Amino acid sequence: MKKRQIIIIGASLLILSIGLVGMNILGTPAEKKAKSKRANVTTVFTTAVKNDSIPVMVTSTGMLEAAKRLDLYSEVQGLMIADNGRFKAGNTFKSGELLIGIRSNDQQAQLYAQRSVFESTITSIMPDLKSDFPNHSQVWEGYLNDYSSDESVKELPEVTNDKLKSFLVGRGIYSSYHSLKNLEIINKKYFITAPYDGVLTTTNVDAGTVIRPGQALGVFIQPNVYELETSTDALTASQLAVGQLVELSMKGMSDKKWVGTINRIVKAIDRNSQMNTFFVKVEGNDLKEGMFLQAKVQAKRIPNSFQLSRSALVDKNKVYVVKEGKLVLRNIENQFYNQDQAVITGLNNGEVVLTKVPPTAFEGMKVTIYQEQ
Repeated sequence: MKKRQIIIIGASLLILSIGLVGMNILGTPAEKKAKSKRANVTTVFTTAVKNDSIPVMVTSTGMLEAAKRLDLYSEVQGLMIADNGRFKAGNTFKSGELLIGIRSNDQQAQLYAQRSVFESTITSIMPDLKSDFPNHSQVWEGYLNDYSSDESVKELPEVTNDKLKSFLVGRGIYSSYHSLKNLEIINKKYFITAPYDGVLTTTNVDAGTVIRPGQALGVFIQPNVYELETSTDALTASQLAVGQLVELSMKGMSDKKWVGTINRIVKAIDRNSQMNTFFVKVEGNDLKEGMFLQAKVQAKRIPNSFQLSRSALVDKNKVYVVKEGKLVLRNIENQFYNQDQAVITGLNNGEVVLTKVPPTAFEGMKVTIYQEQ
C-alpha cells in the first residue's frame, strides 16, 4: 500500500475517534419537560346572602304647583277698568275682592231695561190673578212688592196649578224672567272676583287694555299649599298608597326639608315614558310655585328579600352564585330597583353571590373569592 493512502486512512480514523469522544463527553441532549397546564382562575367579589324585610325607598323629582290655581280668562269684551295698579303680579287679594273689572256700560243699560220690562210684565197680570186665581194672587203680590230693579231677580214663586202655569206662560212671565236671568249672568262676567285668599302670579293685561273673549288675563293661586307632580316606574308605583308620608328636599339645601303626603296616584301609565304619575301635597310658607324638589317616600316592605347592586344582575332576573369554586346562574325575582340598587327574592340565606360580574363570566367558570388582607 502506498504511503499516501496510509496517511489518508489514518487521518479519517483520527477524526472519527475525536467525534466519538466528543459525543461521549457531551452526552445526549436532555428531553424538554412538558409545561404543566395551569387552570385560569378568576378572583371575584362576593357577599353572603342574608334575607330580611327590606323597606323600598322611592326617590324622584318634580315641580311644585299651587294646589288651588286659577287661570283667568275673559268671556266678554270691553275696556279694562282702572284699578290703581292692583292687577299686578305679587299683589294679594281676599276672598270676594275684585280682581279685574271690564267696562260694561252698555250691558248695564240692557240689564236695567230688562228688569223694568219684567216688573211691568208682572204688574200687568195682577188684576187677572186677583180675579181668576184669588188663592194665588197674594203670593205674587208679595213677590212684586219685594222686587227691586237694583238687585238680582229672585226665583219665581213655585206654581203647582196647571191652569195658573199656563196663564203665566201665555203672559210671557217665564220667558221674561229667563231673559233677565241670562243678562244678570252675563253681567257678572264683567267683574272677576277672588274665589279665595290668594296672590296673582302672572298678569297679561293693564288698565285701559281692550279685552276680548277668550283672552288670557293672568294666574291667581292660593299660596302655601302646593302639589308636587312626579313619577316613577309602574313596579315601584304599585308599592305606594295615598296618605303615605313623603320627605321633600331641594338640591343645594340639604338642611331644609318638608314633609308632605301622597295625595293622588294616577291609575294609568304614560304611553311615552312608561312612568306612573303621583302627586304629593305639601304646605310651607317658604315654598314657591315652580320650585324643583326631590321626593323620598318609603313604600311597602318586601319580606324575605336581599338588596344587591343592579350591575350584579344578569338579564334582569338572574345572578351568579359561587358553588364549589365555580359560578352557577340562579333565577331570582326582581321586586324593586332604582338607579343603583335592586331588591330581589329567590336566594337562600348563606349563599355566596357575586357583587361584581367579570366581563368574561360564564356558568361553570372557576373562581376564587377575593379575601381582604
